Amino acid sequence: MNQYSLSITIAAGWVAAMLLALPTGADAAPKSASKPTPPCESPLKQQRPSAKALDKVLQSHARWLDDRESPDGHRANLCRVDLRHLRLVGANLERVNLEGAILRGTNLRTADLVQAHLKGADLSQAVLDDANLEGADLRKALLVKAHLNRVAADEAAFYGADLQGAFFREALLERAHFEDADLRLADLSNATLLDGYFYGANLSKATLTEADLAGTDLRRTDLRQANLRRANLQGALLDSANLDGAGLIEADLDSAYLDDASLRNADLHEANLRGVDLRYAQLGGANLQRTNLEHANLEGANLIKARLDSATMTMTVLYKANLSAANLHGARLSHAVIIGAQLASADLRKADLTDIYGPKARLSQARLSEANLESANLVAADLSQADISHALVVQTNLQEANLRGTNLSASDLTGAQLNDADLHHTDLRGANLSGALGLVQAQLDTACLDEATQIPSDLKRPKPCSQHQPRHRR
Repeated sequence: MNQYSLSITIAAGWVAAMLLALPTGADAAPKSASKPTPPCESPLKQQRPSAKALDKVLQSHARWLDDRESPDGHRANLCRVDLRHLRLVGANLERVNLEGAILRGTNLRTADLVQAHLKGADLSQAVLDDANLEGADLRKALLVKAHLNRVAADEAAFYGADLQGAFFREALLERAHFEDADLRLADLSNATLLDGYFYGANLSKATLTEADLAGTDLRRTDLRQANLRRANLQGALLDSANLDGAGLIEADLDSAYLDDASLRNADLHEANLRGVDLRYAQLGGANLQRTNLEHANLEGANLIKARLDSATMTMTVLYKANLSAANLHGARLSHAVIIGAQLASADLRKADLTDIYGPKARLSQARLSEANLESANLVAADLSQADISHALVVQTNLQEANLRGTNLSASDLTGAQLNDADLHHTDLRGANLSGALGLVQAQLDTACLDEATQIPSDLKRPKPCSQHQPRHRR
């Protein structure tokens, strides 16, 4: 056997030995045993310590904080201890174990609770104003009507905590965790909640006026009737959140995500929704007056009877959205995409629809009087019985459009493409058709004209309509 063959044989033997040494089957996977909750070993548990005994414990704890190797220093263990209604103003409780402790009504104003263990503790109606709770563990704690105004609680954990009616005014809560917490009727006005986590939390009827929630995870939260006036929600995640009846007046939701969210009857007037993702959102009856929806995506959204008057919707995507009976009076929809959108009976009077892209859009009985439809693409759109009187329809593409019974009186259709458009009973009295393209005599003969109608020079004026034929209301 040569040297090369010998090397191969040794290597193969080594690999085989290693494989035989490895565990097989169930033994191959690491055993992941969940750590049980450690039992409370405090000598004061379920007791109400005297002031002297408590002071002794805290003094020893202070020495431990200064020097972990001090023979006189010991970390305070006050789990399940009864400390209700005590005055602990400014107390140093950093890293103290207060799991399951009873602190109802306790005054902890300006106390230091950095990384304190308060899991399952009862802090109902406790006063923690101006306290430091950075990194504190408050999982499943009771904080009903607790006062936490101006607390510093960055990265604190409030998972599953009961915070009903709690006060967090001007609190600092960056990256804090509130997953599945109950914050009904809580007051978080002017609070800083940057990059916070509220997945599945209940914030119904909570007050969040002028709160900073930029980048916060609010997916699947309950925010029904919450007050978010002038709140900062830039880039926030609100997918599948329930905001029915919520107040978002002047709120900033730039680039926020509200995919499949519910905002029925929500008040968003003058809010900034630029670039927001509202795909398949429920916005029926919502107030979106004077909102900025530029570049927003509302694909498949429900906006039935929504108020969008004077809204800015430049380049907004409304693909297959339902805007039936919506109010878009004076809205700016230049370059918007309304392919297959439902706009039946919508109010689009004086709206800017220049360069709108809406093949097969449904605008039957819509009101578009005095609207600007210059260069709009409405190929095969349904505009039957719509009111487009006194409108600018210059260079508009209306090929194969349904204009049956539509009111186009006194409108300018210079350069409009009318190839194969249905003009049966279309009101063209006083309209300018002199520069219309693709118009044939057969179409003109089915429409309603008068002496003031301007027609292409190569076509003949049909018999005028009956003077008793009613015009559409403007």
